[in-house]
Amino acid sequence: MEKLFTALYTKEAENDLKALDKQNIKRVLRTVAVFEQLGKDGVDSRPINKDGLFELKSGQVRIYYMYQENSIIIIGLITLKKTQKAPERYKELAKTRIEKYIRSTDNG
Repeated sequence: MEKLFTALYTKEAENDLKALDKQNIKRVLRTVAVFEQLGKDGVDSRPINKDGLFELKSGQVRIYYMYQENSIIIIGLITLKKTQKAPERYKELAKTRIEKYIRSTDNG
């Protein structure tokens, strides 16, 4: 089966992932792999603002991402869920990281 999407991680999101325990790391990687194969219909994903930021749920972990052209998603923040609603600071941090990542790949 061909992938619908390719997930790219910002450096900070990679570090967020590595900071999780082994069980949550496996859960996140499995969820992202399902997303790559089936798209948002195969996972628990929802838009969280009008700027194009989405939240992907994987157990108690939240993955914040944005779509980029050519079927690419860029993951900007991975964090354990602590509140019912995504805090504004998480949304801003994820968006900032993703924009920085896009600028660095456009120039390099």
